[in-house]
Amino acid sequence: MGPLEGIKIIDISTIVSGPLAASMLGDQGAEVIKIEPPFRGENARVMGPIKEGSGALFAAVNRSKRSLAMDLKQEESKKIIYKLIETADVIIDNFRPGALERLGLDYDNIKKHNPKIIQMSITGYGETGPYSKRRVYDPLIQATAGVCDAQSIEGQPKYMKTLMCDKITSLTAAQAMTAALYKREKTNKGQRVTLSMLDTALYFMWSDSMYNYSWHGDDWAPMPNIADFYEPVKTKDGFIALVAINDSEFAGVLKAIGKEDLLEDERFSTTENRLMNVMEMQEILLNAYLDFTSDELVKKMEENDVPAAKINKREEIFSDPQVINNQTVINTKKDGEDLLKGPKPPANFLDNHCEEPKFMPALGQHSSEILQEYGFSNEEINKLIDSQIVQGEKIA
Repeated sequence: MGPLEGIKIIDISTIVSGPLAASMLGDQGAEVIKIEPPFRGENARVMGPIKEGSGALFAAVNRSKRSLAMDLKQEESKKIIYKLIETADVIIDNFRPGALERLGLDYDNIKKHNPKIIQMSITGYGETGPYSKRRVYDPLIQATAGVCDAQSIEGQPKYMKTLMCDKITSLTAAQAMTAALYKREKTNKGQRVTLSMLDTALYFMWSDSMYNYSWHGDDWAPMPNIADFYEPVKTKDGFIALVAINDSEFAGVLKAIGKEDLLEDERFSTTENRLMNVMEMQEILLNAYLDFTSDELVKKMEENDVPAAKINKREEIFSDPQVINNQTVINTKKDGEDLLKGPKPPANFLDNHCEEPKFMPALGQHSSEILQEYGFSNEEINKLIDSQIVQGEKIA
């Protein structure tokens, strides 16, 4: 009984940016029908360790969905997709510009079948412009949006070692879809929403990594980026994360490690001075941290109200006391048995408790069932399967 119960979503997107957005809404109670090519499925099905015929990446971003394996390029498939559109609330895609028109799924066409539908279209660079027709993956957006430059070490740009741009696009798309649904409640009209990974990445980057490019005029002085001096703190036996921004936190750090005399040093007496002399400050502090174990240093920082945390290795996340307390990592069942570990939906709706996420669908697992629900006869379904337009179980 999630908050989006009753909402129907058609997901024709691939890889991460679209599928994860649709999955998030599925976790919140929406009915999501994923459409992908028959017999081979979409590319993400082979990404990550393979089990149950699919990769772990696909399983993570396609839970809480049903699968209709159908060749959208075949003319006969239009009858099916238009039938689904008639009662759908949202259709989400992440194709390059021009693909929807070739499939007959551009907004001008689909709104003829359902004027209240919301179409969410995600692109890499946008629907127009010099890069719009490029094939796009996450690292390209990291490159264009300055993410790689922001991670540079001694002038060498670096990628974030996660599909950051894909996933923040998913989060933004999920929020935009719910905003469009809210607007429709007030106007009773659908609309098309477009979203580019580039625009999303720059929106994400701007507040801190781009603040030296924000002000007009020349009556201001540039400052180091906030995150430029975020480095893991090496201890006697490992590493911790430690961030002291304001004066009281900095004083707490010095008290914790017995260096309170530095408060009298003009170079470090204010937040602004510390930012301007950050490298000198870091050299002094980093040497002092080596006198403590990770647990000792985190405890001392906590006692002095300084933000600090042990840096977990990925396998240690599962035994972290706060992760356990929050019940963040949950098991997803298939046929009553735990099969997949993953994160719970992060938002807790106390008045609309969401059901546990459902295990990813096998390719074409629900094809016949869905077609029956939408009024196709057993004979029509079997004919579609025989002609390989649809992959599914034939009906006796």
